[in-house]
Amino acid sequence: MAVPITTEQIAADLLSRLVAIPSVTLGVEQGTGEAAMADAVEGIARSAGASVSRQEVLPGRPNVICTVAADAPGPHLLLEAHMDTVALGPMVDGHQPRIDEAGLLHGRGSCDTKGSLAAMLLALEWAAGVADPPGPLTLLAAVDEETGSAGAKEFGESDHGVDAAIVGEPTSLDIVRVHRGGGHWRVVTHGTAAHSSTPELGDNAIFRMADVVQVIREEFGRRLVGRSHPLAGQSSFSVGRVSGGRSFNMVPDQCELIVERRHIPGEAASDVEQELEEVLDVARARHSDLRVEVANPVVFAEVLDVPEHAPIVQAAQHAATAVLGASNVIGVAYGSDASILANAGIPSVLCGPGDIAYAHTADEFVPIAEVVQAAEIYARSWMGFADAVSDATA
Repeated sequence: MAVPITTEQIAADLLSRLVAIPSVTLGVEQGTGEAAMADAVEGIARSAGASVSRQEVLPGRPNVICTVAADAPGPHLLLEAHMDTVALGPMVDGHQPRIDEAGLLHGRGSCDTKGSLAAMLLALEWAAGVADPPGPLTLLAAVDEETGSAGAKEFGESDHGVDAAIVGEPTSLDIVRVHRGGGHWRVVTHGTAAHSSTPELGDNAIFRMADVVQVIREEFGRRLVGRSHPLAGQSSFSVGRVSGGRSFNMVPDQCELIVERRHIPGEAASDVEQELEEVLDVARARHSDLRVEVANPVVFAEVLDVPEHAPIVQAAQHAATAVLGASNVIGVAYGSDASILANAGIPSVLCGPGDIAYAHTADEFVPIAEVVQAAEIYARSWMGFADAVSDATA
């Protein structure tokens, strides 16, 4: 690969264009959806020589699927990045990208994950000009990663024909083959309403929830000791929100909390949910008249656990080493679309420009130099994937 994939100026121009398009995920403050971003990605990909189709996932929210070398013999590699972002929140001028003197491009989504998306579009454009392609290359620009991964789920359930994937997330160009899964559940306590002047006539649901929180803290604190993974870290829990009561002068008849569990390889999501019920049974045993239930359980990600010897891990690692001089294969604590794809039969790793520490922040940014390097890593991964598959089956 003697021909450069792109330049910093080209990468900066493309990424600036993407960041300037609001694509805040629907269902949150300032939500716009991804329709305008989908239009832009389709236009850019068509201009690059890709064939493009849309996969309607949610009303007005399509995945954009862009393919080059569709008829080439060889394994089919997928590049995936999500188009949606979190809300601006306290970020000022988040859709007005700016580049500072250090070569950092600031703006909402620059790091998570429009930097990856720009790099993938640049790699796709380069791949369209390869005379002897090693196999098909597809870019999936997905919707809804920030709130439910509906885009990745829809693609995983389709007749996609891909053999492996690189998912763009801000990994500082490390290769991630393992990450934790995660789920959150609504836990509700029920009481009896009464006037606050006669609290003895009621049953305070907030006090009941205080009993439950104490048990959750004690039991999960005890149960999760020693549960860790060398790459994914410690299995964890958190109580992120408690709400209850209708008025200051009423004994509340209901209280709700959100409990989150981040599980590691070796822990199934179904087991995690069962364990929560066991913890609540401890609370029920301590307080015989306690009325508590788990309502609307939501598992939002399974674990990612791709073997180190998998062809996609080897191809991505070799590509990163060629570009950076060295590469790290790691695990992370957060979740991503990669676990959705992997559990749909598409072995997947994460790799992308930027640092996850700056995603979702008031000063989100990505180094433009890393966007250029990511484009080359994606292109080299595609070029080397067929050899990695052959080596694995030899």
